[in-house]
Amino acid sequence: MSARAIMKKAYSVGLVPDQLYGKTQHKTLQARLSEDILYRRERSPFFRTKPGVFFLRKFLTDPTVPAQHRQEMTARRRTRELLRGPALSIDIEAIRGAFGDSDFWEAYETLGRVRDEGWYSYIDPKRQDPNHPLLWSFSSVTRDQRVLTYRVGRYRDDRDHFAQKRSIGFTSLVVEDDRSLFDALTFGIEEGALAAVTTDLDIPFTQAHLAPETFHYSLKFIARSSGTPRPDLLAFIEVQAPEWFGPTALRLALNGLRWMDLRVPPNDLSDFGPWSRLILDRYFGMHGPNE
Repeated sequence: MSARAIMKKAYSVGLVPDQLYGKTQHKTLQARLSEDILYRRERSPFFRTKPGVFFLRKFLTDPTVPAQHRQEMTARRRTRELLRGPALSIDIEAIRGAFGDSDFWEAYETLGRVRDEGWYSYIDPKRQDPNHPLLWSFSSVTRDQRVLTYRVGRYRDDRDHFAQKRSIGFTSLVVEDDRSLFDALTFGIEEGALAAVTTDLDIPFTQAHLAPETFHYSLKFIARSSGTPRPDLLAFIEVQAPEWFGPTALRLALNGLRWMDLRVPPNDLSDFGPWSRLILDRYFGMHGPNE
């Protein structure tokens, strides 16, 4: 039954309280059913037979029910939209003048100066300006000298040079909505980065955010991207996961999720995307066997 049909039937048999009213109750019901299926999966008492049509799971194997009503539809989970805007753009020439022409800058000192001097703006993320690159958060999840890696599927911002490469980071464009009164210094980088990790790995955000003794996260440095045609900046964040954490990937762009031992250099660094190679080399100190 559709959510509208379910509501109609519920009213007809007196299951809906008299004080409950509204023109779009069926939309609310559909959203709640979809949410329950998404997060509880096979533990949900409901499943979809087709978009917007629901059935009770307890009848899934009932032979008296027509087969077309017992065919469970697996919905594709929405991916995060990478190009959200307006996006944070930073004056790279001003940073070079203040801190030197380097590939890495200390995060808090750099961002504090950027904020105080006004060396930033929020722009359309599809604009490309070599002197005013976009800032991305790049978060690595680590545990016991291991880092979580995955193979990148199809990107949604036309960065084909990342497709099918292995990555050690979860990326998120730093946008105007990330910044809040409580995170003005770092422009909301840490909040946005943690949200990206929790979304992609199905970690309850409140669990990761409100329990720092469980998930430690810290902003390390700002780096210039390398090996890509677009001149971006990276804000690198390390997220330390607890022992009990077992990652699951809900995002369609994550494949082959596994831990990599940071004590053993990978056989082929070229198998990793350019941003991952940069962090593996300069932060984790990993080099290929022939380097």
